[in-house]
Amino acid sequence: MTALLPYGLTSRANPQVTLLEPQIRTGIAVERPGDQGAMGSAAVHAPPKVYRVEIFDTLTAAEPAWRWLEEGRSLSTAYQRFDLLAAWQRHVGERTGVKPCIVVAFDAGGQPLFLWPFGRTRKGPLRLIRFLGSKHSNFNVGLWRRDIVANVNKNHIHEVFERLKDNFDLAVLSNQPLIWDGLANPFALLAHQPSADMSARATLQGAPGPAINQILSVSMRSRLRNKERKLQKLPGYRYVKAASAAEIDRLLDSFFAQKARHMAAQGLANVFAEPGAADFLREACHCTLPDGRPLIEIHALDSAHEVLALFGTIIDDYRSSSMFNTYALGEDARHSPGLILLVHMVNDCAARGVRSFDIGVGRAHYKSFFCPEPELLFDSFLALTPRARLAAAAYAAFFAAKRAIKHNRLSWAGVQMLRRLRSHS
Repeated sequence: MTALLPYGLTSRANPQVTLLEPQIRTGIAVERPGDQGAMGSAAVHAPPKVYRVEIFDTLTAAEPAWRWLEEGRSLSTAYQRFDLLAAWQRHVGERTGVKPCIVVAFDAGGQPLFLWPFGRTRKGPLRLIRFLGSKHSNFNVGLWRRDIVANVNKNHIHEVFERLKDNFDLAVLSNQPLIWDGLANPFALLAHQPSADMSARATLQGAPGPAINQILSVSMRSRLRNKERKLQKLPGYRYVKAASAAEIDRLLDSFFAQKARHMAAQGLANVFAEPGAADFLREACHCTLPDGRPLIEIHALDSAHEVLALFGTIIDDYRSSSMFNTYALGEDARHSPGLILLVHMVNDCAARGVRSFDIGVGRAHYKSFFCPEPELLFDSFLALTPRARLAAAAYAAFFAAKRAIKHNRLSWAGVQMLRRLRSHS
């Protein structure tokens, strides 16, 4: 059956593609006379036109297009890997009522142009779409074929959202970097505001010698070497990257126990104790990528007595990004095992050719030592239907207030004090 599409295009339905009912197809011309607003610097030629847009209600149905884009063809983050979000959906999304809503655009030859890994939920009467991964995804970009990024403008993106309004009321898109791997994020063309939190990174290329020498001062490196000498006296002290299944499980068990104590002491809700979160991370840490690396790598400073510090990181050629971390609370904590572990991790990533490094989203004084380059994040709250306009404004106001509190030293100190009091009540 041939479907007549807008702008006079036609497309023959692909019998191998499973679509969310009702089927959604659009023919969005990516290039039109008079279009302006090109962005980024990746394209060296005009991209193909978007011939149809389809929505998939399972990750399995979207997997062929997703995997194809993942093979070095897309602007994306490691947080949008299929394997990671599939594990999250199985263990967290399904338990919390999130249903996949994977938006994929194809060119006339049937090749994917972009993929938006959304999930759909309800908030009262409103039908929402968000990025899959929730709090476990630090950076959200989607997957965009690199040869179209420079030619996308906001009208093209709005036209896709326009065709979602029959099924959804509000898009809540958070923690989006303005720039990733040197390219502008196309979603930044939409109306947006600064996220409540920001991130920072370190660039690892461009200088001879250990990468950490370009990041930490001589005096800081000297202090950390002296601290590590004290830790080296502990039985079984070592820097380890978890390799065996048993080692992964042992380190994760230690992480979950230590993190629970940390969060309780700070009066914070433990996101890792939420339904399915531990199972999600365990599966992702045991999952192996095609090149043999773990989907989530566990780096740790270990000893015979306890795990001194631990980071779980997700890595691609561009970025090593921390997903979770913890450190021991005992006597050895005064020797800064977390900072020492970061020194090992930075040097390891640079030796492998990873080009940048971050320690996750959010403020912490120690992050400024290792990641001196600010990385701004933004949120978009898009009302797709008239009844969602008030909700979009409310979301925007709430997150703007949250940002104002976090960026005011006195206000944020007051919040932290209340949390500590609550933890001891």
